[in-house]
Amino acid sequence: MKQEVYRYAYNEANTELTEILTEFEQLRLRKEGIEKALDALRPLAGVDAQAALDQKASGASNNSAPQLVGASPYAY
Repeated sequence: MKQEVYRYAYNEANTELTEILTEFEQLRLRKEGIEKALDALRPLAGVDAQAALDQKASGASNNSAPQLVGASPYAY
């Protein structure tokens, strides 16, 4: 009986994880599309080229899934 409960919980968690990963991938692709649109519109907006490069370099490390670091975000 316990094994069935654990199996069900595992399957539910696995399904939720798959949904989260799918949504994350969709958001990543959307972000890339928006960044390409910004790059294309930057010359029309008159944004300084060096400022654009600096901004892109500082955001380059944000292409992976967010990682949890440190304590729990919930106060107990």
